Amino acid sequence: MMSETKNDMTNPVQRLVSCNHNARCRYTDGFYCEDCKIFFNKDSSTYRSGEMLSSIWMVLHNINVDRHRNSLPELKDVAEIKEEIGVGKRHDNYEDIIARAEVVMTKYGKNADSAVMTLGS
Repeated sequence: MMSETKNDMTNPVQRLVSCNHNARCRYTDGFYCEDCKIFFNKDSSTYRSGEMLSSIWMVLHNINVDRHRNSLPELKDVAEIKEEIGVGKRHDNYEDIIARAEVVMTKYGKNADSAVMTLGS
C-alpha cells in the first residue's frame, strides 16, 4: 500500500493515510482519489508512478493496435516497454521507465497526453 500525507481542512494537522487510490476521478491536471479525498497533480510522484504509466501503456498499446489494423507487424520496442510497464504493477524506477517510454513514443509521433484506449481484435 502506498502512503500519502492528507491535509484535512477540518484538522490542520497532517495525517498519514494508507490508500491504493483505486477510486480515481481523472482530470487534465491530475487525479482526485475518492477514497482518501486527495488531489494528485501531474507532477506528483503518485501521479507519475501510477496514472502516467497507465496513460503511457495505453499509448503504446494503441501504436501496435493501429499497426495490427493495417496488417503491419508489431513493433518490438513498443511491445517490450509496454510489457515492462504492465497493468497494475508498481515500479521503484518509474522515472527511468517514463524516460525510456517517451523516447519510444516520440519515435512514433506520440506522447503520454495522447492516451485513449483503442480496443483491437
